[in-house]
Amino acid sequence: MRSILLIIALSFATIAFTQTPAPSKEEVNVRALLAKNKPYKAITRCDHLITRKHRNEFYALRADGLNRTGNYAQAERDARSGLGFYPDNAEARFQLAIAEYGQGAYDSAMVHLRRVLKTDRSHEVRYRTALTYQKLKNYRDALLQLDQALVEGAKDTPDAAKFHRVKGECLVMRNDTLLARMEFDQAVTLGPEDPVNFNSRGFFLFAHYDQHVRAIADYDRSIKLDPNYSYAFNNRGWSLYKLGQKDRGLKDIRLAGRKKKNSPFVYRNLGIIALESGDTTLACTWFRQAIEYQFTALYGDEVEELMKLNCGHEHNATLPVQAPNAPMDNPAQPKPTRSNAP
Repeated sequence: MRSILLIIALSFATIAFTQTPAPSKEEVNVRALLAKNKPYKAITRCDHLITRKHRNEFYALRADGLNRTGNYAQAERDARSGLGFYPDNAEARFQLAIAEYGQGAYDSAMVHLRRVLKTDRSHEVRYRTALTYQKLKNYRDALLQLDQALVEGAKDTPDAAKFHRVKGECLVMRNDTLLARMEFDQAVTLGPEDPVNFNSRGFFLFAHYDQHVRAIADYDRSIKLDPNYSYAFNNRGWSLYKLGQKDRGLKDIRLAGRKKKNSPFVYRNLGIIALESGDTTLACTWFRQAIEYQFTALYGDEVEELMKLNCGHEHNATLPVQAPNAPMDNPAQPKPTRSNAP
C-alpha cells in the first residue's frame, strides 16, 4: 500500500514539475497590450525586456507586435531568434510565417504554418493558413481551412466576419458567384462597422466582373467608415477610371498614394492609366515605382511583363481589366492602420 501511495505521489510531483509554468507578470502585460491593439507599446516593452533583462522568450511577442505594424523583415529576424532559443516554440514559428507572408514568401510561410497546425489548430492559425493558400491560388484548401474553423466555433466569435469574407473571395476565384454573394452578405451583416468587408465585396464580387457602379457603392461605404482607408480610395479610383471618369479616378488614386506612399498598387494603377493615355514614359516611371515597392514579390510578374512589353519600345500590350486587391497586412506605417482585405 505504501509503495502504491509513493508511486502516486511521485506521479503527481512529476506532472506538477512538467506543467507549463504560469506566465510572468511581464508576459501578461505585453499580451494585454497586443490584445488591446497597442503594438507599439508592446514592442517598446519587449525591447526593454530583451535588451536589458535578456528575456529571450519575448522575441516571439515582439515579432507579433512588429508584424502588426507591418515591419515584416524585423519581425522575421525576431521570430528566427525566438526559434533559435526555443526550437519547438509554435508561437515564434507562427509569427515567422506571418512575417514571410507579409514579404511575399508564401511557399515558406506555408511550410511553417503546416508545422504549426500539428500542435495548434486555433481559429487564427487556420485563418492565416487559408490566406496563404489563397495567395498560392489553392482555393480548395483555403476553403477547407475556413470551413473547419467555422465548424470548430469561429462562427461564434467577434471576428467571424473575416472567415466569411475570405470564403467569398475564394469562391469568386472559383467562379462560384452565387455562394460568394452569400458569404459576402454574411460578412457585412456580421461586421457592418468593418470597412474591409465592403472594400472586399466591392472588388471581388462587383469590380472583378466589371460591375463598377455597384463596386463604387461598396467603396463609398468603406470610405465613410474609415476616411483614411487608402485601399478603398485606390480601388474606387480604378473603378471610376473604368467608367470613363478619368480625372475623378486619378484624384482618388493619388489620394490613396498620399495616404499610403509605399502601396505598389497605386503605382501599378497610375502606370496603366498613363499607358492607356499614350504616355509610355510616365507609365514606365510608375511601373518602376511599383516594382520598387515589392509588387513582384507580393503579387506576381504582371508589372514586369508590362514593362517588358512597353518600356522597351514595344507597345499595344494586353492590359488586365482590374487591379487585384492589396495584401492582408499593411507595410510599415508611422502608426497602426487598418489592414486590407486580401
